[in-house]
Amino acid sequence: MVSLDAPTKFTVFTLCNLIKRRGGEPHQVIAETAAFYDPTAERKLDQQVNAALTAAGLMGPRGMDRDLLALVESISHPQLEYYGWFDGTFEDSPSNFGALVGSGNGGGFGLIRVHGEQMLTVLRQRPDLLLQTFLDLIPAGKPAAGQPLITTKSEYESGRSFGSDEVPRASIMQTGQRTAQVEPLKEIQRILKLPRTGSGALYVASRPQGGRRRRVPKPVNFIDTSEGRWLMEERPGKESLIVFTPGTQQAISERLRQAQSALG
Repeated sequence: MVSLDAPTKFTVFTLCNLIKRRGGEPHQVIAETAAFYDPTAERKLDQQVNAALTAAGLMGPRGMDRDLLALVESISHPQLEYYGWFDGTFEDSPSNFGALVGSGNGGGFGLIRVHGEQMLTVLRQRPDLLLQTFLDLIPAGKPAAGQPLITTKSEYESGRSFGSDEVPRASIMQTGQRTAQVEPLKEIQRILKLPRTGSGALYVASRPQGGRRRRVPKPVNFIDTSEGRWLMEERPGKESLIVFTPGTQQAISERLRQAQSALG
């Protein structure tokens, strides 16, 4: 019998079928496009999934395993979601995959789907450990050295510094024992030209009081370069700012917490 206390593999087809039975729609991490079947085909698909669950010991004469039912309920109607997509060469993770961690009425969960594969891995998780679970699924990366770099969005897009009293014109970057003063925009431009080994886009979404789903308007992005990992953010305001921050796990955690708080 399959135990849901350990990471469990499901076909994308099976999980999508179970989600639709609960009145939900598969998350983008699970399935990029929706699939529709006529009633006759739908019944045949249900029978195939039921047979597979029975063979795995997850369905019996009294119906579906209670733990599986709770897990599917949370995946179908999550109240809180941390998710993202990752692409690159990582020592501890696949080269191209998506991750989703969330919680609902059936408890917490985490799942991973590798791009191009028809199997995904699902695990149950305590709701109070969701953020740490998501952080653990993010590919490990050495943080870049230095301090945060801030420039305006207009400067970033034009590639020219206009001068502003609101934005620091210089940032102190340290390399070895030397300290050099550099202009943030020029340093950002230099970072973007470095060889890259990976990237990621991180999102947070929630349904406050079970209402309509709300997602952060901008993801927290990171790039892995030959000099380390940088977080890249756009901070809204009277004049939007572009901020590059060394990509420590603490910095990523803080940004995700802030994003969750902003959703209410």
